[in-house]
Amino acid sequence: MTAAAWLAWAVMVMAVALTVTNPFYLAVVVLSVVLVAVLAPKDTAGSAGLRVMAFFGASVLLFAGLVAVINGSYGEHELFRVPSLRVPEWLGGLRLGGPVTAEQLVNAAIRGLAIFAIVLAFATVNATLTPQRLLRATPAALFHAALVATIGLSLLPATIEDFRRIREAQALRGAPTGFRQIPGLAVPIVLGGLERSLRLAEAMEARGFAPPPPAPAWARAAALLSAPLGLAGGLGWLYLGDLRWVGALLGALAVSLFFAWLIAASRRYGGARLRREPVSTGERAAIVLAALVAAAAIFGRAPGWLELGYSPFAELAWPPFRPLEACFALTVAWPVLFLALRPRPVGQPVAVAGAVEVGRP
Repeated sequence: MTAAAWLAWAVMVMAVALTVTNPFYLAVVVLSVVLVAVLAPKDTAGSAGLRVMAFFGASVLLFAGLVAVINGSYGEHELFRVPSLRVPEWLGGLRLGGPVTAEQLVNAAIRGLAIFAIVLAFATVNATLTPQRLLRATPAALFHAALVATIGLSLLPATIEDFRRIREAQALRGAPTGFRQIPGLAVPIVLGGLERSLRLAEAMEARGFAPPPPAPAWARAAALLSAPLGLAGGLGWLYLGDLRWVGALLGALAVSLFFAWLIAASRRYGGARLRREPVSTGERAAIVLAALVAAAAIFGRAPGWLELGYSPFAELAWPPFRPLEACFALTVAWPVLFLALRPRPVGQPVAVAGAVEVGRP
């Protein structure tokens, strides 16, 4: 899969996970993301980074449950009580602790599952794509911003690799490797990160990196107007009722203005450009599918086309499960079709095969 297809899938997962509140459909989304993460091609550093981010997503899920216990006084079905503390009125009058309800725990689990799916999806993209492939998929107008973003994305895998290498070196020297020795690893890891940053800065300066030429005045004005128009369009779609079409019109205008700036700024860019990865017809269709599913998840709930919502505070009952909505949530697993059918070299070791397949997973 190309970088554009991976990014479209990650954005699709984020849109679906943030809009689906039915725990059954959200579980389908999470299982689909886990399946894609397992099948995605990864190197050693990418696998380590994916495990760390998966652990982080699971910790966020547990933290959401802890917050629900601390501030769980909403709902009717009380499960147990914890010691309570009320903040003074001049600080907001918030009450911490007290009765913990089933509604609050269910709501925390739903939000935690959504965050876990998003974190795991972007961790999979980060583990699968190299910074060079991300830069190749970036428009020329956003090249410098994408360069900074890719450098930031490569920080976690590089830090994990430094941590693993230092631990192995200490083990070879016979040094203790328990948890008490972990704080002592901070200094070599920080020094390694600083040296890597200095080398990168020297390389960028030697290659003459400079700010891109500014876009035309009308294009900059269009980019500035696209943000407030998009915000107004989203609010209008949610709260105008029968005049929801006005919000959709403003949103379409905002997207048009942003793409107008993007095209104009890309044409003014005079620096070197990376050659884009060839996108197959199947991947183009998958990208279009991801865009349609994301749009349906965002805009399909308000008119009642898709019943993806569930609120435990309204009624703590068994959530509904319908085949149409389940199939809609299952579309998140479309990368499995490309990953399961990707060609693998015959007669080569796994390590050599992985090295050959770096360009196109």
